[in-house]
Amino acid sequence: MLLCICLGSCNVTTPKEENTIELIGIHHIELTDLKPCINVSFNGTLAQKNTLSDLLESDDMKEFRVDKTNENFYKDGMYDNKDQTGSFIYGVNYTIVLNSLSEKDRISELLKEKDIPANINSNGYFVSPETNSTLQDKAFQKALANAKTRITAYADSLDMHAEIIGVEELDDYQLYPVDGIVYNDKLIKKIKVKAHLVED
Repeated sequence: MLLCICLGSCNVTTPKEENTIELIGIHHIELTDLKPCINVSFNGTLAQKNTLSDLLESDDMKEFRVDKTNENFYKDGMYDNKDQTGSFIYGVNYTIVLNSLSEKDRISELLKEKDIPANINSNGYFVSPETNSTLQDKAFQKALANAKTRITAYADSLDMHAEIIGVEELDDYQLYPVDGIVYNDKLIKKIKVKAHLVED
């Protein structure tokens, strides 16, 4: 993707050595063998909350990665609903990393057996920090090579050569998720490269 080309200068007498070009180098990252994630959203009584906690810590869940993402509680009936019990209602969200998406049904059945009021939603894919770091390092080099190739081709078309003077990474948060969860199996690595165009 061509970001910008600056072939002008401060005045018309500036030599060609001061000409610069900036290009974006890209590399498509394809994630394979991903582990799907689900979000379990619970809203219920303290007893139900404890039942859910026991279930997620049980042997049935040992093969999964279970992370509590947030928890809150409020008093039932506090919002001018006088028909309620006045007991505390608890809300808890968990992210569970599965081995395959079919296991979502198994967890659904476990929740049903325990009579736990919870919703299950798909929630992206888990990528370990080690895997992500390796992917990013390789993708950086390939995106950089892509930019250099395009700059060289442009310089050659002008009978000039390019001298790299700046490299900048242009990634968004999705490429470095704090929680390890990405929401697409295809990502793009972007590198901005700046070069002087020098007359041969």
